[in-house]
Amino acid sequence: MDCRIQQLQKDAQVPQHTEEITIVDVSRVNQAPVQCGESPKGRQKNDFSELLKNKETSDPGRAPQKEQGLVSLGKVTRQNPNVSSLLVQHPTYKKDCWNILHSENNRNKPYTRIRSGTEIFLNPKTGEIVWGKMLQAADAPRALAKSDSTQPTKERKGPLSTKSFSERLVGAVKPFFGKPYGEIDCYELLVKGLTNMGVRYQGAGGLGRKLMVMAKEQGLPMNAYFNGEGLIAASGSPVYAKTLLSVRSPERQAAQVLKEIEPYLEKGQILSFSIHSKGHTGIVSREKNAWTLINSGEMDNSVESPPLSKGVGEESLEAEIRNWFELAKSHGESLRITLGRLNEQKLVTFYEQPPLAPKKA
Repeated sequence: MDCRIQQLQKDAQVPQHTEEITIVDVSRVNQAPVQCGESPKGRQKNDFSELLKNKETSDPGRAPQKEQGLVSLGKVTRQNPNVSSLLVQHPTYKKDCWNILHSENNRNKPYTRIRSGTEIFLNPKTGEIVWGKMLQAADAPRALAKSDSTQPTKERKGPLSTKSFSERLVGAVKPFFGKPYGEIDCYELLVKGLTNMGVRYQGAGGLGRKLMVMAKEQGLPMNAYFNGEGLIAASGSPVYAKTLLSVRSPERQAAQVLKEIEPYLEKGQILSFSIHSKGHTGIVSREKNAWTLINSGEMDNSVESPPLSKGVGEESLEAEIRNWFELAKSHGESLRITLGRLNEQKLVTFYEQPPLAPKKA
């Protein structure tokens, strides 16, 4: 249950949240809970029409902007090799870069096939990013989004794509069952599972580097997003998030949360708990018609026989949720619960050469 967070700096700490967050309807979620900059309350409001007017006056040669109301983000070059590089440098959109890239209109676009020298545009009304032939259809964003969202699904296939992504994630961590906690903690288990699926985590261009960039852009410690919430923010979407400022009745409040999240539970989802002093994460699964949590830690709610005392295993999800409520009460700290799913299309740029089967531990 208790899990250490991987450290990059000895004095680094994972940021905690104390705001009250209520249940998030899965049908309405389209943004990750982490943004590139300041909170919405502090976000500067921009008059897009005035902004475009000024751009047209200063640079009348940009016909696409004038005719279609598009804003140029700049050109893809060796110095700015991707769209995110352009966004984080833009004075207006840098604060919302990840929200823009992960929106419904943009999340599935073929960013890895953009040629150097291509100019990238953004529609300020819809938040849609377009370039090349997409400019011809920029005045019909709905049709464009529909056609673009289906194309990458056919062309980009992750490893072992005959099974669903969630099934593969659960299967990718099972070879580590029984491993001691000293070898694999809860976050490392997620990383090893993704690596088993062919996702590049370490090194330049890896998922881990993206998490560090996200933290740096927000002025946080480099390891701030080395947790389940960070993975959901960078490569997935939230399903449910709630913060309880205080816990007075662990059993009653845990039962209420379980009731709230149960309609949204699916195998392969990421579930994270955090109080001020500790954090923990695992993968939702199902065993004998009961929801479980695959994780690494104290196996005090193990569904396996014989049970492992501490290490990688599978526990009762209901009992694990109740344990964290009891822990929050005993420490007198707030409790945050986050449930989300990873998105294969957001991870596709990190895929290495697909393995034939999950690696054995």
